[in-house]
Amino acid sequence: MKQAHESAARQPCGAFSLSDAQPRADFVESGPSSNARVAPVHESAYEPAPIPAPRPPVSSLRSTAILLLGYAILITGNGLLGTLISLRLIQQQAPSIVVGVVQSAYYVGFMLGAVYGGSLIGRVGHHRAFVTFAAASACCALGYAVWSSAATWAALRFITGFCLVGIFTVIESWLHQVASNAQRGRVFSAYLITNYLGVGTGQFLIGLADPAGFELFSAVSALFAASLIPVALAGTAPAPAIAHDAHGAAFGSRLARGLSGLRTIYRWAPLGVIACLAAGLLNSAFYTMQPVFMRRVGYSVPDVSHFMGFALLAALVPQWPVARVADRFDRRKVLLSLAVSAGTLSVLLFVLRDGVLIEALGYLYVAVAFSMYGVVASYVNDCIPADERIAVSAALLLIFSFGASGGPTLASATMAIAGPAGLYLFTSLVMGVLVLLTLRSLRASGSVNRSV
Repeated sequence: MKQAHESAARQPCGAFSLSDAQPRADFVESGPSSNARVAPVHESAYEPAPIPAPRPPVSSLRSTAILLLGYAILITGNGLLGTLISLRLIQQQAPSIVVGVVQSAYYVGFMLGAVYGGSLIGRVGHHRAFVTFAAASACCALGYAVWSSAATWAALRFITGFCLVGIFTVIESWLHQVASNAQRGRVFSAYLITNYLGVGTGQFLIGLADPAGFELFSAVSALFAASLIPVALAGTAPAPAIAHDAHGAAFGSRLARGLSGLRTIYRWAPLGVIACLAAGLLNSAFYTMQPVFMRRVGYSVPDVSHFMGFALLAALVPQWPVARVADRFDRRKVLLSLAVSAGTLSVLLFVLRDGVLIEALGYLYVAVAFSMYGVVASYVNDCIPADERIAVSAALLLIFSFGASGGPTLASATMAIAGPAGLYLFTSLVMGVLVLLTLRSLRASGSVNRSV
């Protein structure tokens, strides 16, 4: 075991020659971990070592629960909005590529928000940042009902994406701060369950009114505004400790550049960059282009609404079991299994044309594909130094959004060439690449079983 720890201390988790740089380590943190996480030796002898985070007090747990409640309300509105925009554009006879470009604008804003929006959290705190981003999103939701041009909608989607990534950074950085390595997968799965429950519930709200009208956009704005109520009444949660670099500069200023966490992930867990990119491509392609795929093959608007709702609720089912397995075994092996399964289901969905099989396999595909991000995020946070988790949370969202910004456009371009089922030709190609790189990572560095 000592030799295994020493080996892990000499190289990043899952390294496969993406970088020649080797991490500096002076000890291995005890506790269950699929890949031993190491703490870096500081560059300056005068820099104080980071203080380990204490067990979160009851007030922090209460604030975390209230943040998740507000997030659940907000993400319900966002789930409704994403599908509503695709359906509205289809009703306006917009080509698939236009739908893809408009929806990609959301993820472009998402990506830039991961770079520039995170500094607001350091300045005003988690709760106030949440309120600011949610209020701006509520204003944008009404803009879709006022203007109908695709260019204006793309601009509104860009702003909404910028705000939503700020909210995701608030939630994810807070959760990773209060979670230990042994519980990280399960804590993050609770967040993902909240996410998919909210997004899935939002799909069923589409049936409340005609997508061509004003009412559903008003409902989205109301949900965004309602998410502010529990958060505003909760008071201010204690902010996580902010590390300082060797020159005494606050880490929040580096977070604003959005690059520090990216370098950390690339150095300590290079497979995490590829896997998070793939997760972004898959998630955004499904959210935005699945309604287009179903409408093009003959499904009605109510049928699309029901499928999307049940599919995203189906994503809830494996979250906890997958998290339990990933907390016990090498997360890269769990990721490999998910990638192989999602790739196989993608090939079947591309080939088959039977309506019942499309729905059944679609549910399975979502359940598998949407379990990846939690495994990737937990794997990366196992590998990195503890005092860089806020930056890494923003960087994970940056990588995810970079992939997500290309997902709708690339998927719609594939659909333009191969027909509606080209959506799943695209996802099968993405999964094939991830399988190959994960196998390469496992062969390059081996694996360390998680001990209990």
